[in-house]
Amino acid sequence: MSEIQETDVMMRIAAIASGIIVLIEAVLKIAGVSLAVWGWGAIGGAVALLLAILVILLGIRPIHYTPVFLGILGVGVIVFGVLIGGIIIIVATLLGAIT
Repeated sequence: MSEIQETDVMMRIAAIASGIIVLIEAVLKIAGVSLAVWGWGAIGGAVALLLAILVILLGIRPIHYTPVFLGILGVGVIVFGVLIGGIIIIVATLLGAIT
């Protein structure tokens, strides 16, 4: 892990917080309540749940090129229909890329 990403506290906090938000939104999507009108239903919610776990793990222990991986995961979360959490993951990506 690079020292820059290890000390980038704002990116890590934003990644963990957005991962928790995606977890909540994915569970709601699996239950049938969703903010986004697109997505793949319960399957999309399950995939978003797995992506949220990866985002939280990247926030806890960042690796090299963490902002790139966060960006890819954020777009994936948005595609699977979890809108608000995906946008916050993109914000965490921008915070990591700026520093």
